[in-house]
Amino acid sequence: MLARVIATSVAALALAAAAQPAAAQTRIEVGGESGATLNEQSPKLADGSYYQCWVVEARGQPITIDLMSGFFDTFLVVGTGSDCGDSMTAIAADDDSGNNTNAQISGTFDVPRLLIRANAFNAGEGGNYWIKVTAGLPEVEERLGSMDALPQVTSEWGTETYVCAGAYRAMGELKQYVGRYGNVASIDYAARDRQVSGRLSAGEAGSADFMSSALALEALNGFIDDKPQNVASYLETVAACDRAYGFNPVTRYR
Repeated sequence: MLARVIATSVAALALAAAAQPAAAQTRIEVGGESGATLNEQSPKLADGSYYQCWVVEARGQPITIDLMSGFFDTFLVVGTGSDCGDSMTAIAADDDSGNNTNAQISGTFDVPRLLIRANAFNAGEGGNYWIKVTAGLPEVEERLGSMDALPQVTSEWGTETYVCAGAYRAMGELKQYVGRYGNVASIDYAARDRQVSGRLSAGEAGSADFMSSALALEALNGFIDDKPQNVASYLETVAACDRAYGFNPVTRYR
């Protein structure tokens, strides 16, 4: 699921990094998702933390809101009022229910316009983030396989240049955890990163960094939440990139 969220927002994030801050209130539909950036140009709360304001019309249906970032600790607040600043009337708030430092709020909100504050938990923190609003309450993901016998999965990420550069780059953080699988420990992924990164266009450089953070977060969440399928998904992405770019040996993780 994370792959589908990020794949559709990478282009938006690349633009957001160079664009002006979001408008005071940015509309997002139920079923919609978007990427943006918190930085020194973003509005600031009294505690010194950056935020941006989104608004959704849920029309009384149950919804789930996810705020995710690999760059800062997210903090999510929903409520009512004229804006998302300190005067906002909070209905619900969350720091890390979305795994690791990601935030998630779900429920039925019987208000015509629900304000969503996409906020950094700590003052001065910022970076790229993505926000998603889905209909219904979150599903409990079934655990597949085990950490000693990773399940067979299909990667959802593809083998675009920025994806593969990000996958190899993430190995710098993840190799201490995944090095025990197959031939992972014997491969120089930094060299593969350099080779693939040489093919990146100017506009893809930031997207590769974003993908590295997102892929590392997905795999680390697999270890934290005991979801072997997350770890297998990352390693299968790496193996698919190996095949696409003609690297030998191809990553084996079983």
